Amino acid sequence: MAIMVDGASRPWNDVATLDPNRAKSRFGVAYVRAVCSQAGVGFQETSADEDVLAVDGSVEFEIAPVRVQVKCTGQFRLKGGSTATWPIDESWRQHWKRSGIPVYFVLVIVDPDDQVSWLHHQDEATLHRAAAFWVRVDTLPHGQNIVVPKAQRLTADTLRLWGEDVEASFDPSRGGGVVA
Repeated sequence: MAIMVDGASRPWNDVATLDPNRAKSRFGVAYVRAVCSQAGVGFQETSADEDVLAVDGSVEFEIAPVRVQVKCTGQFRLKGGSTATWPIDESWRQHWKRSGIPVYFVLVIVDPDDQVSWLHHQDEATLHRAAAFWVRVDTLPHGQNIVVPKAQRLTADTLRLWGEDVEASFDPSRGGGVVA
């Protein structure tokens, strides 16, 4: 695939400034932002130098935000398999467990794992060749990897569920409230 730069056709990767892993990282966050935009909620990205709580950003609800760790990968296929398993760094688990608000892990799967194919530009629309799946991780047991059910697709409706989880984290009758 080629693009036009200053009237000349150049291979698309001649203009790239991000290595493939950084490009995937940016694509994953952009995908989450797109879903948040569709739902009408804000997404605040964590500055790279301030990523000390093992979260890439926060979805901003009226009562409080939820924290989100985003990973983007091509190592899984969209079709086939009911889960995707991601290794966990123990320091992540410790940060997530101490959070007073829900923390979610979002896995964006690009399929195929070919950067130029992640977006398909047609006359009537631009399509993402990707999907995102999620799991709550602040309650993840010690010694367990992150198992992301593919039945839990990240959609605008998902954010309604996350908003309910935030409210429950402040409601003593639903297991929330100030930890003493």
